[in-house]
Amino acid sequence: MVFRVFYILIVFLVQFNFLRSQDPYIFSNDRFSGISAVGISPTQSYINPNQFDVHLFSENIFIQNQYGYISKSSLFGLTSGGIKEADPSNNITGENTKQVWDYFNNQVTGYHFNNELMGPSFSLNLTVAEKDFSIGLFSKLRTQTSIIEVDNYMQYTNQDIEEPVLYDLSPFEANFMNWTELGLNLATEILPNSEYLWIVGANFKYLMGNDAFYLKNRDNALMRRENEEITLEDGSLASQKNLFVSDFDVEVGYATSYNFETDAYEYQSIGKGFGMDVGLAFVNYGGSDDDYDLKVSANLLDVGVIRFDGFVHEFVGENFQYTNNSNLEEIDFESPEQYAQIISNEIYGNSEESLRSNEFKIGLPTSLHINASKNIGENQFINLDIIQRFPIFENSLKRSNIINASYIVSKNKVAYGASISAYEYENFQVGAFIRYGPLIIGSENALPFIVPHGKLHGADFYIGFKIYPLQNRDIERRSRKPCKC
Repeated sequence: MVFRVFYILIVFLVQFNFLRSQDPYIFSNDRFSGISAVGISPTQSYINPNQFDVHLFSENIFIQNQYGYISKSSLFGLTSGGIKEADPSNNITGENTKQVWDYFNNQVTGYHFNNELMGPSFSLNLTVAEKDFSIGLFSKLRTQTSIIEVDNYMQYTNQDIEEPVLYDLSPFEANFMNWTELGLNLATEILPNSEYLWIVGANFKYLMGNDAFYLKNRDNALMRRENEEITLEDGSLASQKNLFVSDFDVEVGYATSYNFETDAYEYQSIGKGFGMDVGLAFVNYGGSDDDYDLKVSANLLDVGVIRFDGFVHEFVGENFQYTNNSNLEEIDFESPEQYAQIISNEIYGNSEESLRSNEFKIGLPTSLHINASKNIGENQFINLDIIQRFPIFENSLKRSNIINASYIVSKNKVAYGASISAYEYENFQVGAFIRYGPLIIGSENALPFIVPHGKLHGADFYIGFKIYPLQNRDIERRSRKPCKC
């Protein structure tokens, strides 16, 4: 059944991607972050004191889950031995054994996963007709998937506990998208007669969809257990547990670049769209053309949608057996469409009945980003970043909510800092970063690397390389009129 496939997907994602990270907010507050940070603040390239900025490569991975954890270990500690899976029947759990993959058995579960690979990108600060501009091009490969909240029906299997006779599964949504972005960044000053600097910036993005999936459980579904007595081959009797779902109304859409005939992934565009980010920043240089005294910005990120060529199926029914069903289990999986047709035949008696469309849309993970940065000494800044998800399109991806406070020292050749942040405004973690020459290394959740955790379910690592002038900064480009001498 669709629900079973969905839960298998969750387990796969969580087991093999237990790292937790987030956008590199500490580094984005570095004055020299330039084109590397325009995905978080489109105006950031304009305040870069360097005349040009070349981003070679960066990788950032994120997952936060409420489903599973590794017990009593740090990430470096995992290199000394393998990870065992919990086995409650033999009293092997995360509570009593080290390095065990065990589960949070809360009533509600969910997760966020994000991966962003930023490729070759650059920006240039220039003057045209006595007006300053920042112009840049960037490339990204992004993957996001999330479930904000879903009833944790899997908790019974995780604990080897028999499912209740009746269980109401509440409505929920899940979605996934893998896509490529090619973007143009533009930023310039507005209100030139103001004694302060007002900057408007925007990213215009061409989107190419590579893979996508969404699932909507639109109504309460009733999960039901029935125990059946069966006769074994030796003639003895045994009890068999059968699980059913009733009163379900589920819509599933998918598209993928994976070729199931050749068992190979073929990178290609099977969806197209457009997106944009916009930002407005206020900067008070306080009499200095080098370090600003105060910067405040508001940014609306990831406004856009991708239309995919794929498959949309609708499954509506009253009674469906999804365990011990020979029509489902005694088949060789060939493709998602083959499996959808088998389910359609089980529900409707027709393998084509569930197909509703061959196209669908996935919205980008729209969010609002508020940033404030205050100079507290030479090259020293304290910063506050707040990200609030704001999905506005059909089947929109949902970014995680974050609040982040940081302290950084930002110089031309080197920068470093530390932060404290809260995922969904409640789970706190400590991070740090350093930029030295072309190399940037950071983590928004650094402690799990070296400090053993009772329930290790997160960490973060960011790495990037870039080229920029280490001397002869063009600070005159920021000169203000009238002169604040």
